[in-house]
Amino acid sequence: MEQLIKEIKLLSEKEPKTLEQMALKLSEEVGETSQAVLSYIKASGSEYKQLGIGDVKEECIDVILVALAMFYKLSENDKELHELISKKLDKWESKIS
Repeated sequence: MEQLIKEIKLLSEKEPKTLEQMALKLSEEVGETSQAVLSYIKASGSEYKQLGIGDVKEECIDVILVALAMFYKLSENDKELHELISKKLDKWESKIS
């Protein structure tokens, strides 16, 4: 996993998109994830795309990659990333417990 994070960081540094463009790209990827889910569950009007669970998983990864690239555009600090993830996990856990 550490190597994957290093690779994401490296590619983020090379990414020519602005923060605003990356935010729009993230929205696009979230939309594609939604489309994949709708197709996977055969929602009315979406089944023609014939997307499966593998497509949903791939779109989820696209969302993760763009979100991490955005984070690394703002901060190269892995400690900050870990602290923020821990904080958000604690908040999530408190809501579902």
